[in-house]
Amino acid sequence: MDTSAIFEMFETINRKLDKRIDKPTEPVQIDRTAIKDIAEQLENVIEEVKKPTKVEYQHRYSIDIASSKVFISLVVMGLLILGLSYFIGSQWQTINKYKNNDLKYRYIKMQGQTNEENIYRLERQFQYGDSIKIIRKQVEKYEELVKEQAEKLERARRNSEEVERLQKEVESLKESKK
Repeated sequence: MDTSAIFEMFETINRKLDKRIDKPTEPVQIDRTAIKDIAEQLENVIEEVKKPTKVEYQHRYSIDIASSKVFISLVVMGLLILGLSYFIGSQWQTINKYKNNDLKYRYIKMQGQTNEENIYRLERQFQYGDSIKIIRKQVEKYEELVKEQAEKLERARRNSEEVERLQKEVESLKESKK
């Protein structure tokens, strides 16, 4: 809003009032303080409008469960989460059972033979976490030793084949010299 236009309006009002006052027939005195007060208030309002204002936005999200689509989708998602949690838990138990059964098989294989009493004793040992750790270490050490022994036997077999091949070459060289 342009303040000069407002001041011009007030000046025209003042001039018209002065013309009425200048007439000698009616001496009337007008109180101009009210007009000045209004002009000052108007100037203050104009200054306030010209000031930059900071606008803050608040975003609010709400879920209205009164809507049947939202309510049904929330219920379905909840049931799906519960179902998948149960499925994952049962899979985890099955995997642990298979790991324990695998370790039991490897332990029995390490022993070389077993009977009903040894299997019963082994099942009781698997009820305690410490004994499972001990059995696992024993089995791993046994398997490591078996692997080393197999590697040694393989090396010995290769060496014996190399010796046989070299002996055949020596014999063929002896025969060729004759």
